[in-house]
Amino acid sequence: MADPPTSSDLTGTKLEIVEAALETLGSAGYHGASAREIARTGGFNQALIFYHFGSVKNLLLAGLDLVSARRMETYGPAFERARTVPELAALAREIYAADLEQGYVTVLGELVAGGMSDRELGRAVFARIDPWIALVERRLTELLADSPLRAMVPARDVAFALVALYLGIDMLSHLAEDNTAAESLLDLGVRYAPLAELLMPRGRGV
Repeated sequence: MADPPTSSDLTGTKLEIVEAALETLGSAGYHGASAREIARTGGFNQALIFYHFGSVKNLLLAGLDLVSARRMETYGPAFERARTVPELAALAREIYAADLEQGYVTVLGELVAGGMSDRELGRAVFARIDPWIALVERRLTELLADSPLRAMVPARDVAFALVALYLGIDMLSHLAEDNTAAESLLDLGVRYAPLAELLMPRGRGV
């Protein structure tokens, strides 16, 4: 398996084009993110898009790669350091706030929407979400390693459900233009996460 992209993989003109694509995706949506509109946003000739990326679809996926790489670089180490359910719940709350502030919710939401009618795009978008599912799966496996729940709780399925829930919360909040319910739900998770510790082996760290 190839190493995941990092934010340093894009530089110079290519990075400028991707940044313009992300800005356009946020303001005009997936269907409005044409080569002409992206070029207008970035102030460059649209021929550069096809020269560097081959297609607008490839460019938008490169934008999602950049967003994912930035999130992984920022939160991956903190996720690996989290040793308890309360720490993980607090981190999820922190990531949600950052996603809203930086517009990552909009980027992913628009590409997921586009992927509903474009199967090739949909598969490519899911492939970029899958590393996050794997990250959560690994942490769940470690948390439940010595717990009787391990035999009853399939880590992959639960990880899939948790990531789907998080994305759903993100996108529904964006549609509603109201983050109150999402923030309340995440705060509830932080508040009651210590109860989950009762199901974990006493004194065990991951």
